[in-house]
Amino acid sequence: MHKIISLFTISFLCLSASAGEVVFEGYPTKKVEVTEQASDTYELSNSQSSEYKVIIMREGDKYYWSTRNNIQLVPTRSGIYITFIAVNGAGYVRTLEEELQELFKMMPEEEQKKQYLYIEHLIHQLGSITYYGR
Repeated sequence: MHKIISLFTISFLCLSASAGEVVFEGYPTKKVEVTEQASDTYELSNSQSSEYKVIIMREGDKYYWSTRNNIQLVPTRSGIYITFIAVNGAGYVRTLEEELQELFKMMPEEEQKKQYLYIEHLIHQLGSITYYGR
């Protein structure tokens, strides 16, 4: 009986996770790792960009960092930016407001490559990992 309840719970959670709406999806092109000893910057390949993509979902009035174990996020707005802050302190994602994201995507590809659409900042042990992308 316990296994049946567990399977039901897992099925329900999977269905509820897929019922959300994607509010942001981004692909990083640069990764910066910072530790106590060093700071390293990497340009990411297309396959790495897909591997490290960021997805933020909305379910009702709640937001989740889908690509980071569905950590709940709290959106805050400041000027043209919206920052989704993880409730557990794991990091944040900052991007442009939706209307400006659409304008960014309408820019010529050469212009888009000169700028970033978002930053994803992760606290990692006593350092951090930051992704910049479009």
